[in-house]
Amino acid sequence: MKPTLLTRFFTWLPLLMMLHSAQAWSESQPQLLDRVVAVVNDDIILKSQLDREAELARQELQTRNINVSNMDELNMKVLDRMILEKLQLQEIKRMGLKVPDEELLGQIQQIAEQNNLSVLQLRDRLNYARPNGFQEFRERIRQQMLFQKLREAEVLSKTQVTEDEINNFIQRQNLIENSDEYHLKHILIGLPESATPTQRDAARKKAEEVLQKLREGEDFSQMAVRYSDGSKALQGGDLGWLSNDQIPTFFAKAFSQLKPGQFSDIIRSPVGFHIIELDGQRNKNSQLVKQYHVYRFILLSDDAKHLKQPSNTLISLADSIDSLEKFKQLNEQYSDIPASVNANGNLGWQTARDLPAEYFAAIADLDPGQAARPFATDEGWVILYLDGIRQQDVTLKDKREQAMQTLRMKKANETYEIWLRRLRDEALVDIRYHDPEIMQPLPKHDEGNGE
Repeated sequence: MKPTLLTRFFTWLPLLMMLHSAQAWSESQPQLLDRVVAVVNDDIILKSQLDREAELARQELQTRNINVSNMDELNMKVLDRMILEKLQLQEIKRMGLKVPDEELLGQIQQIAEQNNLSVLQLRDRLNYARPNGFQEFRERIRQQMLFQKLREAEVLSKTQVTEDEINNFIQRQNLIENSDEYHLKHILIGLPESATPTQRDAARKKAEEVLQKLREGEDFSQMAVRYSDGSKALQGGDLGWLSNDQIPTFFAKAFSQLKPGQFSDIIRSPVGFHIIELDGQRNKNSQLVKQYHVYRFILLSDDAKHLKQPSNTLISLADSIDSLEKFKQLNEQYSDIPASVNANGNLGWQTARDLPAEYFAAIADLDPGQAARPFATDEGWVILYLDGIRQQDVTLKDKREQAMQTLRMKKANETYEIWLRRLRDEALVDIRYHDPEIMQPLPKHDEGNGE
């Protein structure tokens, strides 16, 4: 099962820890009168919401060993992100974008399996950490998926690639054969879309001050959190691992001169002024791997884990399955099981590393066309069917399709920040964070005067 962008960058465990810590933090703070800290078109952002998101951000930064020295600066950074999220949610509502429940469930199942848990275990652990923790986690996942759909609709789908660009790309790739990936960090000092000379000078001066701090030994991630206007500021400016063809064009010249651990001079672009750091470099040579096409069926049972061994009836049932057609008949045979339980029974082509350990142990000695012996999980008995085995070069796909997707992503990476800032510039945003009344405590009442 190929991991999506979401599952690579949003796992449940850090959120579980942050939910628990944020809850304890909020309960220990003086209770303030809830106030509006920002108006975003027809929506509002409350101080309680900002406090919670800022604490989550602080906890996430701590997991990256980045300490926050100024909570006021962090609050403003988080508020800016919340405003952009509000604007995106408004666009999502306007466009009628939806995430089907089965698509959401499939995403949650992937996250659970990558952490060696069932969905029920994930639910129980999140709810133990915080009341309604799983529901909150579920809605956060849904929101991130909606943001991805919006980006695809508003940016990626409108990014065009010509046949000549594809042909030239393939020719270059055949000559270069560069299989390196680069880990980049990024600081952006942003400009409004129609910046005045005064605004450009001020932004340039700020970028020069940040660059000087870096030269004096300040940590790049810390500087990104404090000063960057980029969408990854609260991740320390971490852009992740990018291939050479995914790196924005205006970074190319400065990037080519860097070695791991070095940062660039100031880079000018339509969005503003950038500084990048090459944090690491690695090679991703192509290789053949064995893949297994697996189907799964779950028979719900509360006592499977206690019994440990399947009944003779279940063993005989699995032994009788010798085709995919017979395996799919299990849905009819056990029609009382909710359809959602086995809605994602086709696990697709996966390597041994992709599969949970107990799954691979069950199919390791099978030939295609056989079902594995049932094994117990917290949800019940699991029967796996091995539909095929193949050797696959995981780095080679259809060259034209790959070239088109790479070029589109490259162009989209260059225009996404511009689109976000344009969305912000066109909105009616009233920031009230620095209003003195925001921080006024709840009025105290004299218990003896009956008021």
